[in-house]
Amino acid sequence: MQFPIIYLHIPKTAGTSFRVSAEEFFGEDNILHDYGENSAQTSNDILAGYYQSDDKTALRARGLTKKFLGGHFSLPRYREVFPDSPITTFFREPVNRVVSEYVHFSNHHNYIGTLEDFYRSKDFQNRQQRTLGGLKPTDLDFYGLTERYEESLQMFNTRFGTSLKFSILNTGVTKLQPTESQIEEIRHLNQADSEIYQCALQNFEHQSTSNKSPLTVANTYRSNLGGIRNNRLCGWVFKSGTSNPTELVVSVNGEQRLTTSADVSRPDLVDAGLHQTGTCGFAIPLQDLGPINQQDSISVKTADGAYELINSPLVIECNEEKRRA
Repeated sequence: MQFPIIYLHIPKTAGTSFRVSAEEFFGEDNILHDYGENSAQTSNDILAGYYQSDDKTALRARGLTKKFLGGHFSLPRYREVFPDSPITTFFREPVNRVVSEYVHFSNHHNYIGTLEDFYRSKDFQNRQQRTLGGLKPTDLDFYGLTERYEESLQMFNTRFGTSLKFSILNTGVTKLQPTESQIEEIRHLNQADSEIYQCALQNFEHQSTSNKSPLTVANTYRSNLGGIRNNRLCGWVFKSGTSNPTELVVSVNGEQRLTTSADVSRPDLVDAGLHQTGTCGFAIPLQDLGPINQQDSISVKTADGAYELINSPLVIECNEEKRRA
């Protein structure tokens, strides 16, 4: 692993408190923020390298000199740019998170809709699951729980050799209490987030507390399941420390359909400094996978079953051709 530490700031999960503590520890000159193209908090390096020019090579070169990258973005945005960076986030019980975000939008963003209007909008559903980009909490290098924030911060400091200070910021005060029927509907509309949170709860105390300094630990695999282009399933994967192509198993709805090797040339990965030769890609014709329908789930794993690619499984949607590989 290497710097910068990537922090996925899921709204209303104690993210502001954590961000400010990181700024105080690392220093603002060592931090990159991405809160959207129109946000005053977004760093100039991010604006220039991502929003204005999409120059990932320059962004990577600049970012490697920083210690921390955080903001409201999903993991796939920077996974290819910083493949060796540790990934961190905080999770929160979904109903409380949704209600808190509604109050925040009402108080600070002039939102005039009702609570029902808010949580029935797909933009505010399953925010935690969408931020992970297909990963589970246990796939991350570290995660905390909003409800156990102080304990989580201590665990983060032990894990990464830091000394971030405990503080509580931007919590807001609300007397809003959703009804039982509202709570039930929020849970129903955020089932994916509920599964994410239950996984996080069950495994929180089992996370390693040993020091995992991003300067000393290397990831085993680097990968990306990019999507479908020209009726081909595209992506790349390789294992650190070896030049041999990675053997893969492709399944549809849990049924194994194909085995293949990631041995297609990807010069763009060489240009981005991600791979020495670029011979680590794949572009599998969809017809080789047999019948595939909308909403089918395609997963790509290593042949030994030990690793599943970033963004896998991929759910087939009508606009899937537009995804980047």
